[in-house]
Amino acid sequence: DLFDADALLERVRFLSLDSLEGRQTGTKGNLIAREYVISQFKKYDIQPLLGNYTQPFTFEGRRDKKAYEGAHVLGVIKGTEHSEKYIVISAHYDHVGVRNSEVYNGADDDASGTSAIIAMAEYFKKNPPKHSVVIAAFDAEEMGLQGAAHFVKVNTLPKEQIALNINLDMVGRNDNNELYVVGTNLY
Repeated sequence: DLFDADALLERVRFLSLDSLEGRQTGTKGNLIAREYVISQFKKYDIQPLLGNYTQPFTFEGRRDKKAYEGAHVLGVIKGTEHSEKYIVISAHYDHVGVRNSEVYNGADDDASGTSAIIAMAEYFKKNPPKHSVVIAAFDAEEMGLQGAAHFVKVNTLPKEQIALNINLDMVGRNDNNELYVVGTNLY
């Protein structure tokens, strides 16, 4: 087995609970989701990338100009042959929260991607990768990609050491059981 499919679905269910109130950055539900992701990283022996699992950051909301505090959950699985080169596998654990008294649970956007990156960590625990792999659960994606921008801006890893970033967002299949992959090449 590549990974435990039941555990993957259970993670999606947990992250989409009404009690997490849509996981909006800066809310109690977002903090619960963050702590849950950290617990999953520990379960699969993912080591912290930076002294601990979180990378806090602050930013100003684009629309309301309020100050927000977010935090990524960053782990690393050291490569067996090229430990100085990194493949970043990322997803965002935040979502849009509550609007007009309705909880936007975000099962697909992006509890699915967050669960998938943890499943990948589960796979790598049994099948060590040749390159080092950073498992990144970003925050504040729904507020204008603030988290990913912070990760790059502060040079969390030197860009020369990042071979590839695979971002998983809305990992679901359509009615025809198709999964779409898109990307860009930056040279």
